[in-house]
Amino acid sequence: MEDRPGRPPLVKSATSICVRARGPMKNSDRQHPTILIVEDIDWIRAGMKQAVEQEGYRAVEATNDAEAFQIAKREPPEVIVTEEELPTFDALMARLREHPTLSNVPVVIIHPGAKNGARHGDAYLLADYADIASLLAVLRY
Repeated sequence: MEDRPGRPPLVKSATSICVRARGPMKNSDRQHPTILIVEDIDWIRAGMKQAVEQEGYRAVEATNDAEAFQIAKREPPEVIVTEEELPTFDALMARLREHPTLSNVPVVIIHPGAKNGARHGDAYLLADYADIASLLAVLRY
């Protein structure tokens, strides 16, 4: 992948799809974890939500970084899924890094040119939101 002006390069890796080094997601009531989807384009967000819900997970949606933080305060997510073409992507990532609790939430970035499991900082990359099932299979408990 090419370097992008003003943004860190996307790094290819042989890393299998996983979430930081924290292991499988769990929550106290033994229900499937909540996944926050941050996407500004309605039909893409709907596709991401459908992919997540088909795997039995609960999806909550936001269209930008400000909305994502409002939702995360009410319903803390176990994973955040976004894409780097989001107009507020850089703001979202910066705010996540600085937040005392959300900085520990795994982030998955949808990037069409990515090799699944490659890394972008602490985030993991997927080539397509349709590949979310492979990620969620790893996250099951």
